[in-house]
This record gives sequence, C-alpha cells and structure tokens, in this order.
Amino acid sequence: MSDDTRQMLLDTLDRVLTDHCTAERVQAADAGGFDPALWQVLDELGYPLVAVPEALGGIGLALPDQCALLRLAGRHCAPVPLAESAMLAAWLLASAGLPPGTGVLAAASAGSLLSITPAGDGLRLQGTLPRVGAARHATALVLLLDGHLAVLTPAEYALEAGDNLAGEARDDLHLDLTLAADRLHATDVTPDAFAARAALLRAALMTGALERALQQSLDYTRERRQFGRPLAAFQAIQQQLAILAAEVVAAMSAVDHAAAVAEHGAARDEIAAAKIRAGKAAGIACRIAHQVHGAMGFTQEYPLHHATRRLWSWRDEAGNEALWAQRLGRRLAAAGADALWPLTTASGAAAD
Repeated sequence: MSDDTRQMLLDTLDRVLTDHCTAERVQAADAGGFDPALWQVLDELGYPLVAVPEALGGIGLALPDQCALLRLAGRHCAPVPLAESAMLAAWLLASAGLPPGTGVLAAASAGSLLSITPAGDGLRLQGTLPRVGAARHATALVLLLDGHLAVLTPAEYALEAGDNLAGEARDDLHLDLTLAADRLHATDVTPDAFAARAALLRAALMTGALERALQQSLDYTRERRQFGRPLAAFQAIQQQLAILAAEVVAAMSAVDHAAAVAEHGAARDEIAAAKIRAGKAAGIACRIAHQVHGAMGFTQEYPLHHATRRLWSWRDEAGNEALWAQRLGRRLAAAGADALWPLTTASGAAAD
C-alpha cells in the first residue's frame, strides 16, 4: 500500500471523527459507548476492513497503521468499537481464511474461561465470557478456541449487559451450546497471541486519549487566568504540563515500537512494555490533567472526563500493568541472569 493511501485513510478518519465526535455526541453515547450513525459512516468508508487482507476483500493495512488509526479514535474519544470489531475480530476471521463479517463484530478468547468438551465430532461449550467489548451491539461473536475459532450469533448466548467506567459496553456472555465440526475453523492464533494483540490495540487507543488530555490541559491553562496571568505562565503549572507531555511521548514511542515489531513477529516483550508504559502514563496524565483543571475538570459538562474515564478504563482492560509486568518478569527470570542484558537491549527481531 502506498504512503499516499495510508495518509488518505488517516486524514479522512480524522476529518470524520472531528465532525461526528463532538462533546455532545460523545456524551449522548455514554450508555453503551456506541454511536450507530458514526459506525454507519465508517462502514461506508471501508474502515471495518482495514485489518482484512486484500486477498479476502479488505484493505490490508499494516499493524502500525492500524494503531495510528486507533490513536485518532482515542484522541476523539470515538464511541465506536474500531479496535474490537475492525481490528481484533476481523483479524481473527482472516487468520482462518474467513471473509469479513457484516456489521459490528465482537471478539473473545475462550482460554480457561469455558468448559470445552468433545461432543461427537464437535465441541460442547459451557461457561461465561466476562466483559466482552461491544457484545450487545454485535451481529456476531468471533470466539477463539484451542486451535480453532467459531462464529456465534447473538441467539446462541445469553447476554448480561455491563459498562466500564467510560460507559462502553462490557457484557458478560453465558454460553451453553454444542458446535458441530463444520463450524470450527482452524487458526494459528493462540490465546497468548490474542491477548497480546488486544493489549496492543488497547494501548494504541490509550495514546490517543493521552494526547487528548494533554491538548485539553494546554488549552485550558492558556485560556484560564489567575492573578491576572494565564495559568500556563506559572512555573509550577509548566512543570506539570512538561511531565504530562513526556508521559504522552513515552507511551506513544513504546506503542509505535511494539506495533512495528509485531508486524513481523510475536513481539511479546515489546507489547508487554507498551501496555505497561501506556498504563503508567495514564495514571500520571489523569492526575495532572485534573489537577491543572481544578474543579472544572470534574464536572459532567466539561469534556475532560471523556478522555480520562477512558484512560482509567482502558488501563485495566486487556491486562493492566501488574499482569503484563508479571508476564515480562517471568520471561526474563526463565531466561536466566546471563540473558537479562541481551533481552533488555536487543532489537525486536533478536528478542523474539
């Protein structure tokens, strides 16, 4: 794909989200986190196909460019499940050679959450998939099993609605069904690979929300005056904004590097570091953004909370810092003392 095409996709998405993701529209979608009119526009423009290979009728956008699109979505606090549907579920379908679905798709990994037992030539699934993103808005659920995936319709599971702190749908799905063999599609995506991809996409969204919090803080401190001067003129405020800006840049750099490495390999360590770094930045950025805004930043009418509530929510989703730090630490410990320095300084290709 040419650089001009990539830039066109980014520029078009930015314009569309600028027009549609007004504070009023984002607030209106607070219950369930979904704006169907915006999704229809994105669907008509082909954005649900960005992660689908060209051979399957998609756009075939590289992973770093997918993350760049998600950064825009995070920056605009877009109330649509681009990460869950267009980049996670669609990626799963493509891994099995299946064409992209229609409408919103949800994605989940069974892992150890479900009881999976043989049933004739098929499988019996029983249990609950907790906090599945955008499930209530989805026309289908793409479910990763051990070496296979299945596509379930909403009629095949009971949905218990739930929201995260940002108001986005995080629904529990209760399953008790038998899948025939012809509904099981082979895939090479492992549960670990699914978890890593979900974490990377979530971290990419977080970098956009971090940018949003930074820009709102800069704008507010330039406009708000205290003792006859803009807040931005006070050294203490400047220092806090500098810390906030540094956190944003650090998180973006970690995510960009992880996406570049993951385009060509597993990138286990890089994705762990990116999600850890984005989570740390989220905690610091939210604190500083609300401090410099003062009481105004905590009101429902002021839109700072659109970014900060997403950051608080996304920080814990797809694994928080503690979970990814444990995984990274176990990998380093298992490698042994002699491998510690090479692993922490190697390029992505060498580390994998």
